[in-house]
This record gives sequence, structure tokens and C-alpha cells, in this order.
Amino acid sequence: MAATSAVDAEAVAAGDARCRAMTPHPEDRVGHVGRAGRVARIGLALLLAAGVAACAGVPDPDVDREIGREVAREVGAEIGLVRDAALNAYVDRVGQRLAASLPGRRFTYRFAVVDQDAPNAFAAPGGYVYVSRGLLALMRSEDELAGVLGHEMEHVEQRHSVQQMRTDSRLGALALPGLVLGSVLGEEAAALAAAPFAAASAGYSRDHEREADALGQRLAATAGYDPMGIVRVLARMERFLALAARHGHAASWFDNHPTTPERVATLTRQASGLEAPRRAPFSGDDAFVRRLDGLLVGPDPAGGVLRGEVFLHPDLGLRIAFPKGWTVRNTRQSVSASAPDGDGVVLFGPVGRGVADDLPAIADAFAAKLAARTGAAPQQTHGTTSAGVPVRTVSVADARGRSPTRLDVTWAAFQGRIHQVVGAGSETHRAQAREVVRSLGPLGASERASIDALRLRVVSARRGETVAAVAGRVGGAVDASVAAAINGVEPAATFAGGEPVKVPVRVPYR
Repeated sequence: MAATSAVDAEAVAAGDARCRAMTPHPEDRVGHVGRAGRVARIGLALLLAAGVAACAGVPDPDVDREIGREVAREVGAEIGLVRDAALNAYVDRVGQRLAASLPGRRFTYRFAVVDQDAPNAFAAPGGYVYVSRGLLALMRSEDELAGVLGHEMEHVEQRHSVQQMRTDSRLGALALPGLVLGSVLGEEAAALAAAPFAAASAGYSRDHEREADALGQRLAATAGYDPMGIVRVLARMERFLALAARHGHAASWFDNHPTTPERVATLTRQASGLEAPRRAPFSGDDAFVRRLDGLLVGPDPAGGVLRGEVFLHPDLGLRIAFPKGWTVRNTRQSVSASAPDGDGVVLFGPVGRGVADDLPAIADAFAAKLAARTGAAPQQTHGTTSAGVPVRTVSVADARGRSPTRLDVTWAAFQGRIHQVVGAGSETHRAQAREVVRSLGPLGASERASIDALRLRVVSARRGETVAAVAGRVGGAVDASVAAAINGVEPAATFAGGEPVKVPVRVPYR
């Protein structure tokens, strides 16, 4: 979160001062995500661009570049990039070898590792290609990385995103719950409300996926990589996702793709017909695995952690509880919770530096802006949370949507920072949103001590060891079947000795 020396009342109230992530120091890491697929603001950027594409036919490639630049900015702001210059440079180097082999290349390509724990890869129009740290953690060779990057590059080169925009009849119109959220609270709330519509534009068609598979595999082979690399990572992903599904975490890059058995069979058949001279990789297989030592493989505690419906942030020193049964999401910009019936939402995030004495001016400026834009008559209240944190709230009713919507915007002064809680929805959820405000308080010592991080430790196997034996020797933190899946071996298999083995271990958060 970019720290500010003082609070700009109107900017904070309008949500224009960005809640940079629930990360106090952006210089410590370029970014953060926690969910597979594109985030709401990225989806919103594509949605807005889609209206142009849908009305004008497939536009000039310059439109791809313009959309790509916007999406890349949102990826940096909303998901973030892994702050590992060597790892990003390596991924880019592999990508540039592929780009040099593209016949009639249309775009300049850029490659980076996104700070996303879910196995994922995606591309923005115009040449921006991303692979998540979660997907890298499952890879064992440069050939596998090249296969994934080649697939995404062909989505860009074939302009699949722009073609998909033309075919989705829902793109171009955002049905928001009332007018207040979008007109007064700005992009943050508007993007959240648009998330269900943005999700509709997140995927490609099955035909596009098959085309990217075929062309991407051919591209990897042309660049000197083993065309079976994509097959191996697909098979490993299928196994890993089957294990993850048992714990309710099955979302991945492959969700919108043809089924894995079909893809593996097709790609294996195609690989046999791809004859191209092999070139030495930048990193051999063992060296590739060792590059992953220290890679964060779980959620990043620097962005806060969720314990059920309770959000804990060790760097900001706070906790806040959301209603039981609500769906809670932690993104780099804010934490959001949505009611099961879809008629209530709460957003929470830091908005700048400030103290309790700043709250009246912030609320007054927001109330004036609200009245001017909507003609509403806002009400103000003030008090404290259950932990004694000073708060001030502006409330208004909006009856212009499908159903009456109550809006409560609260600012809290806590440890030199101003935090904002936005509650919007039906009257029945208003009390629950107010309970969220009341729960805001300091992080307990035991809660702070309980926060740790899951990182890969790459160690050399000893002769005759299984994955479980290696993990046991270094304090592995996941089930042996998961560790085996990550390493692409069977749980009972033994090592000859000296092989690099990836073991997720828990380390205290600093």
C-alpha cells in the first residue's frame, strides 16, 4: 500500500486514492492474487473494450496493444508480479526465444511471473504473457514452461480475445445494483459489482483452446523445445487438481480448456509429427527445479490471510470479521464479502494515512459529493468499534435499481491509517454489514504468531528415499501424495540419489 503523508478527504471518500493491496510496502513486492483466472478490474477493462470490438468488427491490431497496456497495468495493480528479478528475467528469456520463432509475428512480447498461488497462465491482447508462481511450482523443466508460454502466445497471435469479445452478447452493458456504487464510489466498487459479468468474458472458446494447443506446441518445437513438454505439465496438472479438488481447491488455468485426456491424446499424437532440431535449454531439468527454491507456493501473508470469515493482516496489525456464510475474497486492492443471496456486499481496504480528527472532513466531503451526484440526503453517524477504533459513517438509500439498496460507507482511524468499509445491499443485510464495522480491531498476539508462509525448499534426494522420506527429513508441510504430484513421481517411487526434490515447508512470516 502506497503510504500517504496526509488524507485527501474527497479522494479518500470517493475511493480515488487506491487501496494498493493489503500490503503496506509495495517496494517489498511488486504484487499479490489469490484466485485463478482474471480479477474483476481486468475483466472490467476487457468488458469496456469489448463494446468497441463488438460494434466495429475485429479492429486493427493497435486495439489489441491498447487493451493489453491497460490490462497489464491492472495485472500489476490488482494481481501483482513476483518480486524475483532473476526468475522473471529467466521466464522472459524463454519467452523471447519462442517469440523469435513466430512466423510473421504481430506483437512485441513481454513475459512475467504473476503473484498468484493458483496454477494459472494467461495472456492479454497485444503481447503480455503471464505464468503464475503456482503453475511454476508444478513444473520440472524448461520444455514444460515453453509449452505453456507457447500456448498463451498463440492466443495473442491469433487474436482470440478480440474474437471472443465479438461473440459474447452480454459484453458492453454493465448491470450494476443501483447507480450509487458506480457513480460515487468509483472503479473499485463498480468493478466488484461487474465481476459476474466480467467472468463471462474470461474464457476462450474450446476451438480457440484447441488452436492454441496445436500452434503453441508447434511453436515450442520450432524454438528447439521438446513438444511433449506441454503434455507432461498437463498430466501433472490433472493429477494435482484431482488432489486439490478433495480439499475444494480445483480452479486452474485448465478450467475452460478441453478435457485433459482429450488434450493429452491429441497433443501426444501431434508431437510425433513435429520434427525440429533440439536446442540446449537455458537451464537443464535439475537446474530448472533448483531455480524454484524459496518460491512462495501458498497465499502471501503480506496481503493478509483469511481464517474462515475472519481477515487477519500482520503488517497492518488488524483483524476484521465478515458474516458467516458469506463468500470472502482477498485481492490486492481490498477484501470483499458477498451474501449467499447476492443482495449484499461488503468491501474493506486501507485508503491512506490519517487520524481520528480527519474523519469528519472525510465524511463531509463524501456526503456532499453523494448529494450532488445523486440528489440523495445522506445521514452521518459516528462512534467506535467494539475494540474502540474511531469510526464515522455516511448512509443513504438508493431506490433506483432493481430493488432498494442501502449504502453505508464507514471510515475508521486505526494506527495512523484510514480504512474504509463499504456496505451495500438490501435492508436485510444492513445489520450484518454494520457488524463487520464493529469487528474491526487490533490483531491478537496469538493470531499474529499463527501466521506463516508456505515455500518450496529444493533439496537433493538420497539414494533409496521416497518423496515422503525427503519431505520428512526437511519438515515438509503437505501430504506425501501432494508432494509426489508436485514432483511428478509416484509416492512409492525411490530416488537414485542427487535428484532435486521440491518440498513445500512452512516458515514463520516475517
